[in-house]
Amino acid sequence: MYMQYAFSLATRGAGQTGANPLVGAVVIKNGRIVGQGFHRKIGEAHAEVVALSEAGNRGRGADLHVNLEPCCTHGHTRPCVDAVLAAGIKRVCIAETDPNPAVNGRSVEMLRRHNIEVTFVNPPEYVATLNRHYRKYITTMTPYVILKIALTSNMKISGYAGKYVTREPALRYVHALRGRTGAVLVGINTVLADDPYLTDRLAARRNPARIIIDPRLRISAEANVLAANARRIIFTGPGSDREKIARLQTLGVEVVQMEARHFPTADLLRRIGMLKIGAVIVEGGGKTFTQFLEERTYDEMYVFVAPITVSTGIDVPAASAMIERARPESIGEDILYHVYRDN
Repeated sequence: MYMQYAFSLATRGAGQTGANPLVGAVVIKNGRIVGQGFHRKIGEAHAEVVALSEAGNRGRGADLHVNLEPCCTHGHTRPCVDAVLAAGIKRVCIAETDPNPAVNGRSVEMLRRHNIEVTFVNPPEYVATLNRHYRKYITTMTPYVILKIALTSNMKISGYAGKYVTREPALRYVHALRGRTGAVLVGINTVLADDPYLTDRLAARRNPARIIIDPRLRISAEANVLAANARRIIFTGPGSDREKIARLQTLGVEVVQMEARHFPTADLLRRIGMLKIGAVIVEGGGKTFTQFLEERTYDEMYVFVAPITVSTGIDVPAASAMIERARPESIGEDILYHVYRDN
């Protein structure tokens, strides 16, 4: 019960912790919760420190339930293991060890050396999905990749410039997904055709970073996607206009120049990982979506299918084979197919 509560606390930090994990912590004394917390935002106190601070002196001799092994490394904050030792905690209950190679069981050993009992609690079923983003990033230094696309029932990107295929419930779902993820990635053709904002304005949680793939630097400095309410990153190729790059940089846009005009997705993801982005949603267009799909550099995929057909538009036949493996879910009038690549 306490571990399930720690997991529910952890989810409150979704979209705010950057490449860090989602962590919740609960301090139990005499069968009562005396302290609780979660990692709210990268650079701020970790869940264990928040919970122990709330518990104060009541933490001495208490149990600490935390969904992930406490850290033992210095980063934006001091190691959580130090706070656990200082608080006089008697027992630490953990759902899983930290996959970070710099931690990965070392904190457990440290706690036990200081005569603190460490118990592994069978985690809730969703432990496998809670920190999927972090688990991939911390072990590969590349972001977790989510493909998202909206199609007509005949498997086309509609071609309605600036208009949506799906209805508002599906749009709200996507905006909430953006707010829980570090960045949104699109190709330049989507920017030129639709001039999107790529915000989470319908969910009003948190605007993700925006990544634009623009090999020839065709983007306008006035494009909606470059609005200064989140981190903005453009990947471009060699020979791009230096004056335009300088102008974009004065607007706070990060411009990353690649070595060639064609960007293999594996190379692109390595560079995104170097920017400390732990998860990214690829939202199109069809060429970009298909490239990630064919190069198998994605981790999960959301395909929204609207109950309409069009005669024009971009065919995405590869999506048909993928959604056959998924159970359809109704989102308003639209159908969602959610697939993990390793299924």
